[in-house]
Amino acid sequence: MFKSLEEIIKKVEGNVLVLCLDDKLIDKFNKNNKVNLYAIYSNKSSGKVFSKNKKKPTNKGKSINIKRLRKYINKNSVDYLICNMDEIKEYYKYIIKDTIYLNNNTIYIYASNDIDKDFIIDKYNRYNVEITCNDYKSGYILTIDNKNGKNNYFKDILYFIKDTFYNIAEVIGNIMVS
Repeated sequence: MFKSLEEIIKKVEGNVLVLCLDDKLIDKFNKNNKVNLYAIYSNKSSGKVFSKNKKKPTNKGKSINIKRLRKYINKNSVDYLICNMDEIKEYYKYIIKDTIYLNNNTIYIYASNDIDKDFIIDKYNRYNVEITCNDYKSGYILTIDNKNGKNNYFKDILYFIKDTFYNIAEVIGNIMVS
């Protein structure tokens, strides 16, 4: 899976947004000259925002709350989005709708086998996108083509409420079983 992620990083170009990338893969972005701007957001204490411009590379020492991603990045301004779902699994309700909102080309999601792949695919199918999955021993990579993806403010609110009630019912069910 790591080799496939390296190949993905080599082929991306334009504006790239990366959420919770492993430290091993950050160096691959420095070697890619086709990337105009990239940002790496992390909720870890060492979370930094790195941006790269062909004229002048800069490093802004700033971390961001993933819930407020839309505030800092414009709609459809990201060409490629690479996301590690293992690190941001508590933000399922927010991150799926925000990735559709921010991205205009392709979304790459990678996760270990502990994260339910069908759950993520079902959430993305709401937005009329094409999804392909590559399975590996250590996990999987979902490639989501967002060129025809459509989101709606009111549908997002309804999906958010539906997911919230589903999570509440799941917690109540777990309490009753135990």
